[in-house]
Amino acid sequence: MDLDLSSRRIEPAGTQWQEIDELREKHRYFKNTHTDPGYWVLTRHEDILEAYRDWETFTNASVIAVDPNPSYRMLPSMSDPPVHAHYRKLVNSWFAPPAVERHRDALRSHARTLIGELAVQGRTDFMADYADIYPSYALMLILGLPLEDAAFIRECSHRISGHSAGSATDAMKQGRIDFEAYWQGLIDDRRAYPRDPGADLVTHLTQASLGGDVLPDRDMIDLLVTIAHGALDTTKAQLGWCLYHLAKTPDDRAWLVRDPEIIPSAVEELLRAYPIISMARKVSRDTDFHGCPMKAGDMVLLSTQAAARDPRSFPDADQVKLGRSPNRHIAFGASRHRCLGSHLARAELIVTLEEWHRLIPDYRIDTDKQLLASAGNIVLQELPLSWL
Repeated sequence: MDLDLSSRRIEPAGTQWQEIDELREKHRYFKNTHTDPGYWVLTRHEDILEAYRDWETFTNASVIAVDPNPSYRMLPSMSDPPVHAHYRKLVNSWFAPPAVERHRDALRSHARTLIGELAVQGRTDFMADYADIYPSYALMLILGLPLEDAAFIRECSHRISGHSAGSATDAMKQGRIDFEAYWQGLIDDRRAYPRDPGADLVTHLTQASLGGDVLPDRDMIDLLVTIAHGALDTTKAQLGWCLYHLAKTPDDRAWLVRDPEIIPSAVEELLRAYPIISMARKVSRDTDFHGCPMKAGDMVLLSTQAAARDPRSFPDADQVKLGRSPNRHIAFGASRHRCLGSHLARAELIVTLEEWHRLIPDYRIDTDKQLLASAGNIVLQELPLSWL
């Protein structure tokens, strides 16, 4: 995949937002020609919602703007109705609110342990010491897999994302190969020695059917790779932006400490204000979309970053208001393809903010340098914090 994976030092809350705002206000849509192939970009909240809902025109044949004809599959993401519904049905209950709620005490216990260990040290790189670790524990808990495999899962996910040394393309390819081999090994094991299908997702999939037929190994692997990879770096990045904002904004931090009941609302606003995922769609037929002359085969980026600050949908969109209501953000996408793991991600964010501010109520960014970020300045690679 031809992705911009470079890392550079930036001021995350600086000029990039001004540039995004200027683009949105000047251009309802535009063509990005800095890549080959180029792709359309939608910038306004309601237009993006409309595209999400029109799956017949804006298909999920590819979800990466610079990769219109991928050689890989991400299930259930890269499928359209009615097939998409069949795949989602296989795994929906594992990530539904009741399933997440059953694990909330364990999620809280692990967060408390990790944060407690950090609290006595007086400083940490939050991204490395917490944000990278906690989501992998949550994932293994939900899937019913051994916690000791969490480090390997993280390492594979890092390589697939390009966050490793050496050639990015080679590392990404090998990361996916190793990831697939891990899941194939679990599938073979669970087929030979099944666990409780209500508590172990891999066993559940080996006993599931699709249209009356046994689910092929290839489908199981594509589902598991997508679920695991999607649950790690995204949540890590979102955790980083939450703590970044609160470290930089003492009044907001004090509000959470004083009134923890505001935390669920705060999480929604921080998701809106610091979105990390912009999905793409592939156009199935020639269409005129509000004056944009799209052709069959064109790719379209649905810019969550631009939509999140659209003043047509969010009053004072350039401001972070932790009590904002209503808050119709699309940080998790929208319509049928809305993020499968959104309920788990919310729980991780809420529990983390509750436990962090209970144990470490006052902290600051422990550097005067600009922070290192990657993937188009969307993912923080470091967040040094200190207290005491």
